[in-house]
Amino acid sequence: MTTKDTMNGIHVENVSHRYDGPPVLQDMSLDVGSREILTLLGPSGCGKTTMLRLLAGLEDLQEGRITVDGRVLADGVVNVPPEERSVSLLFQDFALFPHLTVINNVIFGLKGWPSSERRARALHVLDQVGMTDFADVYPHQLSGGQQQRVALARARGPRPRIMLMDEPFSNLDTTLRRQVRDIVLWVLQNSVSATIMVTHDSEEAMFMSDRIAVVNEGRIVQMGTPDELYGNPVNSFVLGMFGEVNRMEGHVLAGHIETPLGQVCAPNLPDGTPAEVLVRAEGVRLDPGSSIVGEVMTSRMLGRARLLHLDLEGSDGGPLHVHARIRDIDRTGIKGEVGLSLDDQHVFVFPRTDVK
Repeated sequence: MTTKDTMNGIHVENVSHRYDGPPVLQDMSLDVGSREILTLLGPSGCGKTTMLRLLAGLEDLQEGRITVDGRVLADGVVNVPPEERSVSLLFQDFALFPHLTVINNVIFGLKGWPSSERRARALHVLDQVGMTDFADVYPHQLSGGQQQRVALARARGPRPRIMLMDEPFSNLDTTLRRQVRDIVLWVLQNSVSATIMVTHDSEEAMFMSDRIAVVNEGRIVQMGTPDELYGNPVNSFVLGMFGEVNRMEGHVLAGHIETPLGQVCAPNLPDGTPAEVLVRAEGVRLDPGSSIVGEVMTSRMLGRARLLHLDLEGSDGGPLHVHARIRDIDRTGIKGEVGLSLDDQHVFVFPRTDVK
């Protein structure tokens, strides 16, 4: 993890924004220290990209205040132009100029630098991303991963105080995505920028981030380290952002809830509370000694794990469909009825919000 500098960086205070309809951002506040990487994680349309556009100065701020290193960028009165904000953006579409060579694409981003220093700086950042040998090549001669590395070099060239990344890896295939994000992470960790990344991919967010802000309907639902959000989600929405879950419902009785997969603890909810029980797929275990039985409907290999689709009797007597992710990939012959139990560390209980 990078060292966070809390004295410098991005400070967003009570920002709200709307276009023609309902608010896109609602009273959003966040701090990102120098050398820190914060990811805005959430579904499409939740306001993540609008926040980046406000930070970059591509949208006029309507409510709130944005400062960087103590300098006001926007507050409803002040509105610093994008070119004066020391901001660089990295997008999913690379946005390289097709008529310029790789090195000239990078040099283009160094307009404020002395002409005598531009080429040396361009070569330096190209070397950081492993693209020096392609300096005189045109973008159409590069792979998608190589183009994104050039885009990163161009963004890093002027040493921006703010680095903004909008779904930067979504146009790359799985193998390239892993390679490029490794390079991007290394470059960012060795810079002084405060970085905000936008994604809807929780695995990507956990890999890249010092902290994650989960966003829903224009609000930050929960913010913390990847470990904090994965281990202690505040509600079912946050939990669902970090992987597949099985959902069940019940009522609290004597600090417990009876579910088709067994009894679970609900120590902080009063008796009679309608609750939802959420179990990660990895929290459903095969247990030959269990009296709870499910029937394996399908079994699919997922590399280091195997995903089972199971049917068992639900609380209402009807069928309940459950997913179980098991690590024992050698058990390719799993079929028929199997005993099931729960791993408590992957079980979460929340009061139901849809019941009045």
